[in-house]
Amino acid sequence: MAANKVVFGNKVLIDLTGDTVTEEALLKGYTAHKADGTIITGTAFAGYPNEFVFLDNIEDSSGNPIKDSSGKTIQGQIIYRKARNSVLLDSTGDVIEDGFE
Repeated sequence: MAANKVVFGNKVLIDLTGDTVTEEALLKGYTAHKADGTIITGTAFAGYPNEFVFLDNIEDSSGNPIKDSSGKTIQGQIIYRKARNSVLLDSTGDVIEDGFE
């Protein structure tokens, strides 16, 4: 049976009744207790790919696009990657083995 409040004498030791965590808000694989005291396992970002890549204009410090000699705006990649539990890289920084699930 789940407990969401522990009182010893007149002192409240633990009170989960105001907690708002949900499975969807908790990172995948982590555990916590909901306001009713039940244990949950996180599912947040479970279905996301390991990497997002966005192509974006490169700008100067004033926010103006930087152009090449032909007048075209130079673009670069912004890469967002999931954190890894463990990763093995080669000498160039390429992933040899990673801890993705």
